[in-house]
Amino acid sequence: MCLNLLWSAVIWSIFVSLFILTQWTQTVAFDWVPTDEELAKYRHSWNPPTHGTSFTSSADVTRQGQWFLRAYVQGMLGSGESQRSSTSQTVAAPFSPDAVMPAVTLYYGLTRHVMAGVGVSALYWHSNTPEPDGRTSGAGIGTTNLILKYRPIVQDPDSWKPSIAIYNRLSLPTNRWLGTPEIPGGFTPLSRVPSSRFGAVAITEGILFRKNLEPFRITGNVYYSYNFPGSGSEPGVTVYGGDLLSTHLAFEHVLNEHTGFGYLVEMATLQQFNSRLDGHAVNTTPATFWLVGIQPGLEYTFARYETGAKLVGAIGVMFTVAGQDDIRAIYPNISFKYFFEQN
Repeated sequence: MCLNLLWSAVIWSIFVSLFILTQWTQTVAFDWVPTDEELAKYRHSWNPPTHGTSFTSSADVTRQGQWFLRAYVQGMLGSGESQRSSTSQTVAAPFSPDAVMPAVTLYYGLTRHVMAGVGVSALYWHSNTPEPDGRTSGAGIGTTNLILKYRPIVQDPDSWKPSIAIYNRLSLPTNRWLGTPEIPGGFTPLSRVPSSRFGAVAITEGILFRKNLEPFRITGNVYYSYNFPGSGSEPGVTVYGGDLLSTHLAFEHVLNEHTGFGYLVEMATLQQFNSRLDGHAVNTTPATFWLVGIQPGLEYTFARYETGAKLVGAIGVMFTVAGQDDIRAIYPNISFKYFFEQN
């Protein structure tokens, strides 16, 4: 049954991507990849080598044949549960987990328009309320993600046309396979990557955009995630979580092009629907929730090649500013990207 559901989600994702691309081709003169002239024009436009946004994935892809590594650590400090009646207040939550989640992702430019990546993560959490098994903390391996990003449109520096990319991700529950204790609530709500539920295979499809307007960059994305039926903290119970909609929007101001120093303001939202693509009833509590977070941050370029960045970093703190029926928390995070020299 799970295999049939997997292929159903894959086929659905392909049809959504094809539908979007078909609509573009009907409204604008569209090629399946940017032309050499468009790429050359973009590469000679203003685009200093900086870290860029921390929470929000960019629509750009790495150069063909280039590897780069991203190391990222995110914390979570829970402070209560957002009330249903007021998004500006919190009440005592049944659990208030604190967590640390380091992650490493290796990316490679397959072509000038397609980038692939594989990511692994780890998790440590502590809660003030025991789980059903009596546990108040846990540590272990997190999820493993396989990523494919395709950029069919590159931005035009002389118009408002942005870069646009299609994002595809398969999340594998290595946390469950390797016995990592489940974090209370099933996952960390606001995170850099699209959320997936603990212990479940998940497929995520997304649309990303980016626009440079010297000395600013504007970046955004929308992700839809389907989590397959998975196991939860209670033995023998199959978890059917609602589908997830994640959005990010970021504003970057490069203050010094030589040092790559700048500041970032990012917004993240997450909503769980009371429905699933496979039509099965949602059995999580709560069945639905939503959250909004705002993050200020700073970026800096530590080393660079003549042709681009070598080592860049960013630091920030995501604050939950509104929500309903989920944990109110803050998420300090730090990120580094290392670009390997091309042959």
